[in-house]
Amino acid sequence: MTVTWTRAWWRWTGGPTTRPVERVVRVDGRSRADEPDDERQAFGRWVRKRPRVDGGKRREDGCGRRSLSPTWVLAVGGPQSAGRDASRLAGLQRRLQGIAGGLAVYDEAPDNVSSSTYSSTPSLPGCRVAPGRRADAGLPLARVTSNRIDVEALAAMDGVGRFREVLPMLMDPVAFAEAFVSGDAAGGCRVPSRGMERHRATLRSCGVASDARSRPAFAMKAFTTPKKDGRTARLVLDARPLNDAMRRPPSMDLPRLRDFIAEVERHRFAMQCDGVSYFYQFPVDASISRYFGIGMKGCDMLLNVLCMGWSWAPCIAQRASNVLVRDLGLAWVDNFLVLGGTLDEAERNVAVFRKRAQAARVEVRAEGDDALWQVRSRFVCVGVEFDLAAETQRHRLDPAWAERWVDGSGMTAVLSGRATARQFAEVFGGAVWATDILAVPRCHFAALLSFAGRLGGRMVGAAAPVWDEVVDVPPSARRELGALRKIVRENPWVVGGVPEDTGSVLWTDASSRAWAALLEAEGRFVDGRQGVFAGPDADAHINLKEMLAFAEGVVRLCWAPGAQRCRIDNAAVVGAVAKGSSSSYAANRVLSRSLRVAGRRGIVLRPDWVPSGGQLADPYTRGTSLPRFPAQLPLPRSRATPFDLF
Repeated sequence: MTVTWTRAWWRWTGGPTTRPVERVVRVDGRSRADEPDDERQAFGRWVRKRPRVDGGKRREDGCGRRSLSPTWVLAVGGPQSAGRDASRLAGLQRRLQGIAGGLAVYDEAPDNVSSSTYSSTPSLPGCRVAPGRRADAGLPLARVTSNRIDVEALAAMDGVGRFREVLPMLMDPVAFAEAFVSGDAAGGCRVPSRGMERHRATLRSCGVASDARSRPAFAMKAFTTPKKDGRTARLVLDARPLNDAMRRPPSMDLPRLRDFIAEVERHRFAMQCDGVSYFYQFPVDASISRYFGIGMKGCDMLLNVLCMGWSWAPCIAQRASNVLVRDLGLAWVDNFLVLGGTLDEAERNVAVFRKRAQAARVEVRAEGDDALWQVRSRFVCVGVEFDLAAETQRHRLDPAWAERWVDGSGMTAVLSGRATARQFAEVFGGAVWATDILAVPRCHFAALLSFAGRLGGRMVGAAAPVWDEVVDVPPSARRELGALRKIVRENPWVVGGVPEDTGSVLWTDASSRAWAALLEAEGRFVDGRQGVFAGPDADAHINLKEMLAFAEGVVRLCWAPGAQRCRIDNAAVVGAVAKGSSSSYAANRVLSRSLRVAGRRGIVLRPDWVPSGGQLADPYTRGTSLPRFPAQLPLPRSRATPFDLF
């Protein structure tokens, strides 16, 4: 094997030789003559994959490969010379002192080295390693269940028909071919995988894949990622060529997280379990498996089960799970939660769930150290800790997840101001998850949302997104992330339940020049405000003007604690208030002010959309003066009459 160092990263690459090589070879452009042929070929494969080095020049060599200049290549021998590796690496470190930005590590076990030998290979002592792509570091592939679900029996239980709608994608080659956008399912794509040959025996023994007897329609790249236990890796198929050729899958029928939490907190007891290697339990018909090929050296393989990476896989798994828990509880892909208002009801529902799982041959296991089929009142599910035994049901973030997110290396890098795009994406994803669970409106983090939107747009628009590119995080975004980090570190309990209605309705509306807000109670208008837009607000978009009118109504008219109903004729504002954030930075700032005031007063806003003809505040934005309060409600009109009195 060889260890390849460059000015920006180092990488293990597998060559066909294991003999020790005692020298460090300097490679700059064409100068690779004194490097052994097999080592040079391995390096050539690597530079075609990673043609860019921080500060290095890119050019073509005589063989048509892309070369790097300047580059250091350290050739290290096989297992028989492992005792000398540390001194060689330390010597190379001295040569590479002063490299700006540190060294990022990308690990990949060579084909000709066992996992045990590879994991004991010494690393570079005293080197600051910048976080890079997560890799399996030579971890063995986790053994998965050989159980296969009886999908036909599961479809027979489907009283709604949502699972039967997608079942042909597993069993019917004609239906599968019809899902291609172009109508041509011939395929022809082949992307080789790197380092997957060492997992061939495991894939065969578990029945996950078999050797292809003919060329697959799609032979795609497969890779592995570490599992949560840190000792094994899971298989993932980079199915983007197949996904791009097929139409988008239908809705997963996955519940929204807030609805999931609210439904759980309406019960007192729950039993939790998850599917064992759930995706691998779904069999794929032999006539369809040729579309799920893994490009490998020597002989490609065909997946015989549902693969992670295919865009239709989560939809099929979620709809199957919904069949198992129908009228019994909730499912989140491979997590099953059977609920009950009383202990007896929960145990009865568990018995029904067990019968369904056995009839469909679905293999499940308990989560963590819990005993299978045990009913509990306090548990952790999908990253949320629930306490249903309290007088008022409550929830919070899983403490273990919160600790990892708060103190992770990605968080440290983002707060320092310079992080890779991958690190920021991981931290931001955790921020979105945390705000949903802790019921913290995301509009309070307007700068963070704005920067994430710009970065995401740049990555989506790029022909080849570079997720390991270093980005500068603005100070305003770092301050907001630091504030959220403090909240997550405290991890407060969030009390569930629906607050009592205030008994009043807030009507808000805006025209191009003015705004109005009126409060209705007991069938009459009891208070109201109106005004004219001035300064920068006069030229704002109508959606922002509607948000400004809503904010004025909340701040000036809403004082009673409880659930406050709001009537708005702008769908963008209704959506932003409902989810607690907007795609507009300015709208987030305005909404944040409204929600902070409402929170201090104990008000929970409940927005509803009304058509413009039914918006009772509309006339007061077009020239009509406010009435003397209390006042009778005006009759809704199909079309507001414009007035120009301002």
